[in-house]
Amino acid sequence: MTKKVLIYVAIWSLMIVNCSKKTITNNYYTSPDKGAIVGLVHPSDSEAKVTAYLGVKIASTYIDTTGYFKLTDLPIGTYSLLVEAEGYFDYQSKPYISVTGGATVSVDTIFLTSIHDLVLSVSPPNGAEGVRPNDPIRIIFRRDMDRKSVEDAFHVQPLVEGDFFWYSYERKGIYGSTLLEFIPWNLFATNTRYQVTIDTTASDVEGIRLSKPYQFSFITEPIRILSTKPAHKETWVSQNAHVSIIFNTDMDVESVILAFKMVDSKLKDVVGKFIWYTQQYIEFYPDFMLATNEKYTVTIDTNAKDMYGGTLDNPYNFWFKTRPY
Repeated sequence: MTKKVLIYVAIWSLMIVNCSKKTITNNYYTSPDKGAIVGLVHPSDSEAKVTAYLGVKIASTYIDTTGYFKLTDLPIGTYSLLVEAEGYFDYQSKPYISVTGGATVSVDTIFLTSIHDLVLSVSPPNGAEGVRPNDPIRIIFRRDMDRKSVEDAFHVQPLVEGDFFWYSYERKGIYGSTLLEFIPWNLFATNTRYQVTIDTTASDVEGIRLSKPYQFSFITEPIRILSTKPAHKETWVSQNAHVSIIFNTDMDVESVILAFKMVDSKLKDVVGKFIWYTQQYIEFYPDFMLATNEKYTVTIDTNAKDMYGGTLDNPYNFWFKTRPY
């Protein structure tokens, strides 16, 4: 009797040890040749359907009220997920989710995009600073858009007039008017905040409209001198040289001429005449040949204005030296 009891106890202990070796992850019991995938979908009220594919459809489920989903009893393999919900763009993952036997894979939160969120990206990005006055505004849409509705819905403050250009390219099988470029007739004002609004009258070719106005803003850079010729600290400059200055914006010609000053090492003014090729590009031609082995300093003071009344933050100075003979 004692021997039978001992045998019984031994068998019971062995059963307990074997049971304790079973893999338990996230409180799911899975067999050695099956696994599970769990995760979250946002927004949680989308009632999304999640389907696991292993080349072909394997299993589907719906998220609960918290956005949580679980797909269990999945054969071992590398899966992709398809998430579908009414009023949202489908989400399709790449086949990289590796399911192993007796384990549960937790994927990153999946964020769905409403079909009414028609704007994919903008340039300049929202909140950008130091935007160049000659940069265009670009908007990339998720769907083929109705051009006229978008152009009518497009507004810029302060008011800017310009031309619209549309470009077509493929994005996830979408062909058509998906990239809009707005080029102002004049350069943007410097050091100015612009707000772009696309109101809810904008729609795609199927009549789907923005659910709310889309807005973004950016701030242009201040007035800058992009380059000079001669360059700052340049030496061996010809006695016949003239001075060229290129601004980053359209300038008020008279204000720049009044703000311009060129002197030699003895602070004697150099007189001459100005030629404007554009409102960004000015050249100064001295009336007389420059002296040899002489240092000349050019200053553009803060009275220089652009066409919108903006001024240089600080005087701009550069010097150059002519060759010794």
